[in-house]
Amino acid sequence: MKKSATTKDFFSGNNLQVTAFTHEFANPKERQEFLMNLAISSEFDMRHRGLLLYYGKDFIAYKREKPSDQIRNEFLRVISKFMANCLEDNCPPSWQQCQSAFWEELIFTFFPYSMKITPNEKEAETFLFQLKKFVRWLDRRTGTSWYSVVEKFAQEASSELTICERLLNALFLNDFPRIHHRDWNRDQDIEKVHQKFNQCSDKLDSLFEVTSRIEDTVVLTEFDTNRTYYIKGLPSKLIETGIIMNGMIGKRRGELVWSWFRTEGIYPQRGKKYLTLNTNPESN
Repeated sequence: MKKSATTKDFFSGNNLQVTAFTHEFANPKERQEFLMNLAISSEFDMRHRGLLLYYGKDFIAYKREKPSDQIRNEFLRVISKFMANCLEDNCPPSWQQCQSAFWEELIFTFFPYSMKITPNEKEAETFLFQLKKFVRWLDRRTGTSWYSVVEKFAQEASSELTICERLLNALFLNDFPRIHHRDWNRDQDIEKVHQKFNQCSDKLDSLFEVTSRIEDTVVLTEFDTNRTYYIKGLPSKLIETGIIMNGMIGKRRGELVWSWFRTEGIYPQRGKKYLTLNTNPESN
């Protein structure tokens, strides 16, 4: 199977501030159980803090039902990172005390940031299906009633996330045309992009909203200043008004239009409320 890559696999991200904590085991049996759960959770990269919190216990129980299911594994990787990395100390104290905004942020903001680059472009469809399966299981296990909320969000998100996925893949294929080939030289291609970017005299790393298209030119509005930028070279046919694009743009001295570099994330308009300038959904 070909290895997939997330958007942040290509470029170094922001440093995260991590809250440390300690836990004393009551007896050897509790310690042994912790070590077993640690081994299971490591298969979907859950942070250690999750082992001592309610959601970690549920993720491990869900994993145990189908220990070899790699699709389930990938889903758990995304949602566990959302709980530990994105929400951090603001994580709800229980599933019962979650709000609908919790699921909305997961679907419309965090998942797009975590989306993988794959040849078949089915990540959005797969994630939404797996999320609904998990929430149905969760409702039965914990007595919550989140399925109807999540199902509604999933229906609303389906077409939007598919559009974002197609654009995300097109942008990466434009920069890294051999990304799905076994002999792809990742470092060499990244260096080529950096060399082109370094030739720019004007550079900007930010969040942008697509406000219009003029033939093959895409007009972006930057979040902080509301300044507009005219971008050439984007796959304009795949870009719709309202899409949020996170990345870097650059322009050589004397040029009138900008070029797009280094895609960090592509988000539907619905995810805008959870995005802030100079942050990513993993460290909000």
